[in-house]
Amino acid sequence: MRLIGKAALLAVAASTVLGANGAAAHANGGPFTTSQDGEQNLDCGNSRELVTVNVARTVRREQTCTDPGSRDADASAVGGVVAGPQFTTAQSGKQNLNCGNSADVVTVNALSTVEEETTCQVVDSSQDLRGRAGGRHARVAEKPGPGGASAVGGTALGPQFTTAQSGKQNLNCGNSADVFTFNALSTVSRSTTCEAVDRSSGHALPGAHGQGQATAVNGIAAGPQSTTAQNGKHNLHCGSNSDLIGLSVPEPHAPGAVGLGKSADCRAVDRSTTWH
Repeated sequence: MRLIGKAALLAVAASTVLGANGAAAHANGGPFTTSQDGEQNLDCGNSRELVTVNVARTVRREQTCTDPGSRDADASAVGGVVAGPQFTTAQSGKQNLNCGNSADVVTVNALSTVEEETTCQVVDSSQDLRGRAGGRHARVAEKPGPGGASAVGGTALGPQFTTAQSGKQNLNCGNSADVFTFNALSTVSRSTTCEAVDRSSGHALPGAHGQGQATAVNGIAAGPQSTTAQNGKHNLHCGSNSDLIGLSVPEPHAPGAVGLGKSADCRAVDRSTTWH
């Protein structure tokens, strides 16, 4: 069986207002609040299920994300009030990946096989004759304002991810903030692969490659919380665990093993060439 969960789709809150090229993007409220501007910013394959129960079944979730889009402006996101997990993501610049993160509240697997695979890949092979900024300057504020990438968490009765990324090749992938996970006689496999490759070439004008700023502010969460702000080039934040409770009962044929596997593979490769 092949299931594509709603949380695995590239989602932008209904309240998001996206301007034309060069205009800022803003998102407010909702459990899954995403604001993205720039080039190749992916926010995909993330899981934020309130309750998941798998009994004697096989579940396969696959998501592959690629994004050839090109924009260059600012992003700001503000979380709302939700009775469950919450993701608040603001990304500005080039090749910012926020993929395969999990903030499920309650997961129960019994006599089941669960496979979840998320693949995010962005490749920049552009030729920029005029140069392009990798993010704009932002003020440090408690509320997102114009410039750079800024994210403010909301209030959640569950785990919360607040992520702001600005610049080039910032990866925030495969992180887990689940509240309660119980596996009994089950096999669970989660795999997240993120890759950003910059093969661009171009002529740099003065200030054309400013890295901008990234600002992330905690919200209020009744559960694990992950707050990440990344600015610059090649910043990786991958495979981190802040799970609250995890219980596993091994399968009979492998009493010394636990049927739970997690894998996160993040790579940022810079082969760009720039001449002045």
